Amino acid sequence: MNELIKMERPPASHLVVILLFLHQLQLIWSQSQSQVDNDQSVLLSFKAAISSDPSGFLTSWNTSIPLCQWAGVTCSTNTSRVSGLVLEHLSLAGTLSPSLANLTHLATLRLSGNMLTGHIPAIPSLALLDLSSNALQGTLPTQLLSSNNLTYLNLSRNSLTGSIPISISIPPSLTSLDLSSNNLTGQIPPQLGSFTSLIRLQLSSNSLEGAIPSSLGNLSRLSTLDLSKNNLRGELPPHLGNLISLVFFKVSNNMLTSSIPSSIYNLSALNDLVLYGNLLSGELPSDIGASLPNLRVLSMYNNQLSGLVPNSLANASRLEEIDLSQNHFSGKIPSNFGMLKNLTWLALEHNQLEAREASDWDFIQSLANCSLLDHLSLDTNNLTGKLPSSVGNLSTELSWLSLWDNQLTGEIPLEIANLVNLNTLGLKGNRFSGKIPNSIGQLSNLGALILFGNQLSGGIPSSIGNLTRLNECYLDHNQLQGEIPSSIGKCQNLIILDLSHNRLSGTIPKELLSLSSLSYYLSLSHNLLSGPLPPEVARLQSLSYLDLSYNKLSDRIPDSLGQCLVLENLAMSNNLFNGSIPVSLKNLRGLKDLDLSHNNLLGDFPDYLADFPYLEHVDLSFNDLIGKVPTSGVFANRTAVSVVGNSKICGGISSLDLPACPEEAPKKKKHLVVQIVVPVVCGILLIILVPGLYIACFSKRNLTRKRNSFRDPLEGQFLNLSYAELAKATDDFSFDNLIGVGNYGSVFKGNLGSGELIAVKVLDLQQQGASKSFMAECEALRNIRHRNLLKILTVCSSVDASGREFKAMVSKFMPNGNLDMWVHPKVDQKVGSRSLTLAERVNIAVDVATALNYLHNLCATPVMHCDLKPSNVLLDENMTAHIADFGLVRFLQKINGKGYRAPSTSVAAMGSIGYVPPEYGVGNHVSPQGDVYSYGVLLIELFIGKRPTDTMFKDGLTLQMFVENQLSNGSKATQIVDASFLSKESLDLGEMLEKCLQLILKTGLSCAKVRPRERIKIKDVVRQLEEVREFLLL
Repeated sequence: MNELIKMERPPASHLVVILLFLHQLQLIWSQSQSQVDNDQSVLLSFKAAISSDPSGFLTSWNTSIPLCQWAGVTCSTNTSRVSGLVLEHLSLAGTLSPSLANLTHLATLRLSGNMLTGHIPAIPSLALLDLSSNALQGTLPTQLLSSNNLTYLNLSRNSLTGSIPISISIPPSLTSLDLSSNNLTGQIPPQLGSFTSLIRLQLSSNSLEGAIPSSLGNLSRLSTLDLSKNNLRGELPPHLGNLISLVFFKVSNNMLTSSIPSSIYNLSALNDLVLYGNLLSGELPSDIGASLPNLRVLSMYNNQLSGLVPNSLANASRLEEIDLSQNHFSGKIPSNFGMLKNLTWLALEHNQLEAREASDWDFIQSLANCSLLDHLSLDTNNLTGKLPSSVGNLSTELSWLSLWDNQLTGEIPLEIANLVNLNTLGLKGNRFSGKIPNSIGQLSNLGALILFGNQLSGGIPSSIGNLTRLNECYLDHNQLQGEIPSSIGKCQNLIILDLSHNRLSGTIPKELLSLSSLSYYLSLSHNLLSGPLPPEVARLQSLSYLDLSYNKLSDRIPDSLGQCLVLENLAMSNNLFNGSIPVSLKNLRGLKDLDLSHNNLLGDFPDYLADFPYLEHVDLSFNDLIGKVPTSGVFANRTAVSVVGNSKICGGISSLDLPACPEEAPKKKKHLVVQIVVPVVCGILLIILVPGLYIACFSKRNLTRKRNSFRDPLEGQFLNLSYAELAKATDDFSFDNLIGVGNYGSVFKGNLGSGELIAVKVLDLQQQGASKSFMAECEALRNIRHRNLLKILTVCSSVDASGREFKAMVSKFMPNGNLDMWVHPKVDQKVGSRSLTLAERVNIAVDVATALNYLHNLCATPVMHCDLKPSNVLLDENMTAHIADFGLVRFLQKINGKGYRAPSTSVAAMGSIGYVPPEYGVGNHVSPQGDVYSYGVLLIELFIGKRPTDTMFKDGLTLQMFVENQLSNGSKATQIVDASFLSKESLDLGEMLEKCLQLILKTGLSCAKVRPRERIKIKDVVRQLEEVREFLLL
């Protein structure tokens, strides 16, 4: 037995091995646990550097929860080390912790779409790094770019500076490098050509300079190359022709010169060739369409290209957009473009293209086969002869047709009326003759009719009254005769009308002056119009520019002209007006330019013009005015004033060379009886009359304080409240009752005697444009009523307790403040302290869209808001949305996004930064599409929770681009939106929620397209959002 026991005992050496093995395992485990603890410590340091986590996403990051269960954290199954960190689109603010460099097993780091600052840490183990759309500073870390594991690097839309490092090793597996929209300088390093695994290289929107390195031609796998919006110079390297996989090639907005290498045209996989905004020269190859068969977009405008437009472009059957405008192309326009069935945009303007023979116009008939064609611009070329009737065979989808500034002759074809969806017809600056065809009245969608500078004769067709959507009408500088048709009064969306420099006769029709929509420009000058100016001119209360000069208008200037309160330019010279200048013109305090010269005006010199704060030029010459010329205001500037030809005026500044005004003559000695009797009689009369006069004046003074100083635009519709009543309701406009401050004044909370709460908007009349804003808002609210528009209770236009002019607008008080307070709450605010729910956001979106649809499409006179933003959307006690602040309103329905800019009136400053559509920034007119753009930004902001002016949006990046990029890169809508409204109940909707949020965001993007013509109609927005609401059963 002892022997058996002895045999079963393991040798001592075995025990030693086992103990050593167990000890080694313990060491390994301890070391591994230490490394896991280190990872945890790093992430806690990261969290500590975050100053704002609005969605509370990092709540799970605490020591009571295992590291690998933290939100956004992925661990390796073998080692439990942190291998991935994904915290995208969470609006995290703070500093990017440098301790992340200690995560030695981290392979994936995605922190895009936040507001992180600081520098980029070098993490050598990374394979995928996306830090785009943050506010990171500093230079590119060389160690990061040298990582052997790196396959994807996106640092776009940050504030990185410095140059792209030259001395970098080459990550052998890097496929995507995006450094766009930063502040990088220096040259593109040739070493980038060694990254042969690259598929995407994006360096756009920086300040890179120098030449494009030819070594980039070594990137044979490259499909996307975007070097646009830099300061690159020199030639396009021919070696780029080796990029046989290239699909998207964009080098626009640089300073590239010389000709385009022929090798570029051998990139047969190209879909988009975008080279506009350079100094490229030379000719396009004759076989371009055959060598680039997959081309979809060819955009080369604003270069110095010359030669012929190649016929072979017709072989690139997928072409949708051709833009060769602003070059030096010559010869004929190819007649085979009709083969391009997908063509929507053809822009060849500002070249030297020719059409001399009738056969040279065959391209028009060919283009009739392009059934999707929406835009055709051929203006500013050398096209001559008659415009063929086949123009009427073009696509009924055509919305833009411009042939202006050519040498076209003959009559305007009757068949042009077939283009029923035409929005802009531009034929100015030619030599068209004959009559304007009566059939033009069939273009019911026309927004801009531009026919000035031709030789058109005959009368203005009465069918022009059928163009009820017309916004701009330019018929000036022709030879039109006859009377202005009264039917023009049916064009109730007209905002610009220019009939000047014709031979029109007869009187000005009252129907024309009844077009309250005219808000920019009305010129009837240089005609043969006669008779008086009808008093209906008072209805032009939104008009900025009125020119009636050089006619035969007679009689007195009507007093009602003084009701056109927003006039800036008034020209009535060289007529036969007589009588005195009406005192009512005192109301036109917004005037910048006044010309009443060469008339027969009598009476007192209008010295009140010296008090007009914006008056820059005044011409009252060659009349018969009497009295003293002031020396202040505009009259202090000799070059701004002309008063010659008035023999009975005096005074003024010395440089006007007017006689001095005579002083009062000395009193002659009176007869003794007169000297005694007159004082006695006067004394008796004074004793009798003074008490009565005092009572009358005192009563009148009190009455004046209570009534308007001019006709109330809302008179007869609302109750009247005096200044005293408003002061009492607001505790003398105390600071405690101040609830908001805007561009033109302040808003106070008030309490009427009945207990009804009101909001009183008091205008700061010292601000330029305040009175105009007040009148615009009154005019807008005169005839519109809708549950989602702010209801105005009354207006008050009077004087305050100090006798100063006072204007205020009173509305119902909105207890839940404005939408901006809810979407971007402040720490100490009471209203909006909780987050809006999903249901509330959808309902608010529908409310605002419904109100816009009413303003644009359902009002008797369509209305444009022009300043839609969250702070102008007020919320009542039921969280129902009401659009407010109509101070920039314009009366119109639809206008082309590329229309002419109204003289002396700019919309560039209209609206608020971030919400203003891009076309306003280049001087285009306000349009319904402008409001739709603002709504799109608001809709995205409502669900994303980011302002369009957020610091992360710079260097060309916008809120819309941010959302579009995230969706196109595969991000879910639930990852992009403001996580604060994603409650458990809404998340339970699962895929249904995702689909609805996707539709909402895409609707916002469709509203906020850069090109106005591509934006969705507001009525379709209402329909889509109503479907979302029904789908979610809200």
